[in-house]
Amino acid sequence: MNIYDEKQCKECHLISVFQCDHHDKNEVFHQIMQPYLTLLYKRCIYKIKDRIAAEDLVQDILIRVYKALPSYRHDDLFKTWLYTITDNVCYTHLKRKYNNNMVAVKTLDNLILVNDSNLNLEIDFNKIIPRLSENEQEIIKLRFYKDFSLNEISIILQITISACKMRLYRALQSLSLLII
Repeated sequence: MNIYDEKQCKECHLISVFQCDHHDKNEVFHQIMQPYLTLLYKRCIYKIKDRIAAEDLVQDILIRVYKALPSYRHDDLFKTWLYTITDNVCYTHLKRKYNNNMVAVKTLDNLILVNDSNLNLEIDFNKIIPRLSENEQEIIKLRFYKDFSLNEISIILQITISACKMRLYRALQSLSLLII
């Protein structure tokens, strides 16, 4: 058993202890989260580009994790689960920030995906999306899962609208190559 497996095994044990409603739940939670605090903070800074807000977001993330941990299933890695929560909190923060600083902007045409002919394709996107690069996954999730406009995405990712369109176009091209 290598070090990574030992760490993961200890983590699984601590999560199970937390889920069993022990009286020292807060101490167990602290032990589970301690190795991730710096990673979560850095990920928030990377996503929102604001150190002060990142500190507040980490607190929000910890609260969400504490509330959601009893229902955590060991289907995915704990770190992946944490990053998903972190990304969602960051996107929500950026959306609120964007809505509060709303400026009059030109409406962009929505991108519409059309299925040619009468083909009935059943595609499991949850298996295909992870095969894309991190940037491609991020823009696809923001556009189609979170339903952000291209203008909102460009502000969130801090890129120009044309760069946003190009990144989305390339991500969709990569996605189409994986589907075929």
